[in-house]
Amino acid sequence: MPALIGVLMMLPSWSAGAQGIPPDQSRTFVSQIAPDLAIVTELSIGEPYVGQQFSIVYRLRAQQAPAAVDIDPQQYPGFWTEAIPISQQAASTPRPIQKGGPVDYLLRQVIAFPLMEGMLTLPPLSLRVKRYGSVSPAGSDWDVVGLSTPDPVHVISPPVAPLPGADLPFVGRIEGKMSLAGEGQPDFVLEVEGTANLSLFQPLDWLQPPPGLRFHARLAAAENVAQIVDREGKRQILLVQRQRWLIGFSGGESGQRIDDFFLPVFEPHEKAWKGLSITGLKLPDLSSTSQNSAASPHRGATETGICSRLFGSSGALVVLALAALAAILPLVLWLRAGRFRKDRGTDECLTALEKKLRTSPRAFLDKAHRVLAQYAETIQRSHNLGVEDTMLDRCWISVQRFRFDITPLSSEVCREILNSIRQIIKSKP
Repeated sequence: MPALIGVLMMLPSWSAGAQGIPPDQSRTFVSQIAPDLAIVTELSIGEPYVGQQFSIVYRLRAQQAPAAVDIDPQQYPGFWTEAIPISQQAASTPRPIQKGGPVDYLLRQVIAFPLMEGMLTLPPLSLRVKRYGSVSPAGSDWDVVGLSTPDPVHVISPPVAPLPGADLPFVGRIEGKMSLAGEGQPDFVLEVEGTANLSLFQPLDWLQPPPGLRFHARLAAAENVAQIVDREGKRQILLVQRQRWLIGFSGGESGQRIDDFFLPVFEPHEKAWKGLSITGLKLPDLSSTSQNSAASPHRGATETGICSRLFGSSGALVVLALAALAAILPLVLWLRAGRFRKDRGTDECLTALEKKLRTSPRAFLDKAHRVLAQYAETIQRSHNLGVEDTMLDRCWISVQRFRFDITPLSSEVCREILNSIRQIIKSKP
């Protein structure tokens, strides 16, 4: 799952009001785990389309407030998911069902995107409840240990898209624009945001370069923003994903134009393909930059002549040697400190991966996906991962295959991926 990374983007803000909340399509499942306790599972959409986001909200229904609750991690085979953090206020605020009756307490909330059609099953929620007092350090004195029923979700496929493209359809809404990165820079910016699953968006699948031109895409920033609305006792969550891509180009001729491109997007409430049309732009003329680069050999020759005259004096040599030594020493110390910071960051990254592996293999795969994407960005390989026969490419393909596989992930596969990532980032220059 993508990281919650802040980024300033000049795109219009989305809101639940602006989207227009559709008629209630929710479903609710209640699993009784004790005479006075039940797990309530609320789905914002009972029959989502493939690729359409919907929210899953878990609550504990109790006659009185529990002293403590512990919840196990969950995996969602067949779904791309994003866990939405619960604020302290929301977790501690009860929702009365009826006057003098039971009360619901918020446990967990998740945004899910189905990856395939058919009858899928949500995993059961496992929890432990302490009614009174406190839980011992050993955690073995829970009053109730319960498990909700596996809830079915009927996923339907949207009509055939008007244009072929991605393996999974974009369902929801997307907005976007292209702009130049800046004067004299050999790249341009593509910004997109929407409620469709942009984690599956790859710009090079849709952008068509002019003849002789090659594109190189790099995800510069990403942000996931959850908007929560409580209406008539029900919680609706809207996840908006935002991305900022830097598209570099090479070859071709200066001043070429990138054509408009169309991204087919299915609007589930209108049950029709609407799509997103992004206006193209004219690439900058980099001839001035090339001229400046061509002038550099002349400047280098001039500087070499100046140095030769300086080194003609033995006294100047001594002075220069001492000055160089004084300059190099702080540089060596700085490089050593930077190496320490790099190793420390690498160790922290591996520790976080190992923790995810212990708690949730599915979360581990999402974390591994982000680590590999960040590493590929630093070595400028993010535009063609999985093409070459390197450890990075093989590990990337393995992670991508198992991220969307509905079969349970074995510990051997996870360990193999973890060891590969350890070798990859440890060897980072």
